[in-house]
Amino acid sequence: MYVGRVIVKNFLGYDFADVEFTPGTNVVFGANAAGKTNLADAVYLASLGRSSRLSRDKDMIKWGSEGGASVSVRVHKMFSAHNVDVVIDESGKKKVYIDRLPVARIGELMGAVNTVFFSPGEVRLVRGAPEDRRRFLDVALSQESKTYFYTLKRYTSLLAQRNKILKDMRGKASLNSLLNIVDADLSRAGAFVTDMRRRYVEALLPLARAEHSRLTGGAEELSLKYESLSGESAEEFREKLCAARKNDERLEFTSVGAHRDDLKIASGGIDLRKYGSQGQQRTAVLSMKLAEIAYFKAKTGETPVLILDDVLSELDSDRRRGLFEAIRGVQTILTDTEAVDIPDAAYYHVAGGKVIRK
Repeated sequence: MYVGRVIVKNFLGYDFADVEFTPGTNVVFGANAAGKTNLADAVYLASLGRSSRLSRDKDMIKWGSEGGASVSVRVHKMFSAHNVDVVIDESGKKKVYIDRLPVARIGELMGAVNTVFFSPGEVRLVRGAPEDRRRFLDVALSQESKTYFYTLKRYTSLLAQRNKILKDMRGKASLNSLLNIVDADLSRAGAFVTDMRRRYVEALLPLARAEHSRLTGGAEELSLKYESLSGESAEEFREKLCAARKNDERLEFTSVGAHRDDLKIASGGIDLRKYGSQGQQRTAVLSMKLAEIAYFKAKTGETPVLILDDVLSELDSDRRRGLFEAIRGVQTILTDTEAVDIPDAAYYHVAGGKVIRK
């Protein structure tokens, strides 16, 4: 899989840009705040239907422009090619089209353009909160499986419903009967989410270990383990919910479930979440991101697009060499302040809201 063309209008810092990428490594370079990340974000938007940095769709419209914004991405796969268009009107309402046909639900976009995204901020995957690690798993699995995306969405909705019941019905006779109904559905959805995450981590582990060994010269061994207190079946999940019910009623929120799970990341016997150095944490994240690529390829037959946003300054020369070796054969969109020397790469200079291929 590779992105062949990206057209943006009134998107972030661009009035208009029309860029044709190569299937190999594409270096997008320019001064800070020139718009390099904005161009990479257009590809990310076509992949997941949202920005990698902004929470509100309206904020992607170029400041001071008239009308809304649009992003058009042409993606090539092994046996087909497709256009993904994202249109944001003046009010911030977003519409997505695949081959000019409107997408009724954002889940239908998943898998159209698969991406793996890495930036310096992604180190929060290790040192951040458990929700950052759950998001890493959820983004990867949602791109692989629409069923996972919709089940996770249902779980989140049921969880919000349960929390509302706990808050609004506290002390009332009907509380338990209402929770019994919600818990049955919540436990089924939660068990599915937990099982998919656990299987993904198990499949990712040997791939991440191989990438980690390449980046560190085999000095340390990476370890990944999915941590859950919800059990491995819907029945166990429901038992945990029932056991926590009195405590949940007191707290007015659900204290157990897939929304409380975590991913343990260790290297050389050290829990990197708590005790890892910045270098160890950064290497672990990069290893996991590169492992994502190998996983996608093995699972779907397609190689996802790798987006590396301003990461080279964070890597020493050995890790750079390991990275360049790992991305061979993978379409990569790499942003940097300089035209980094990479064999067979294509170069795009960003300045003044324009993108010029060198």
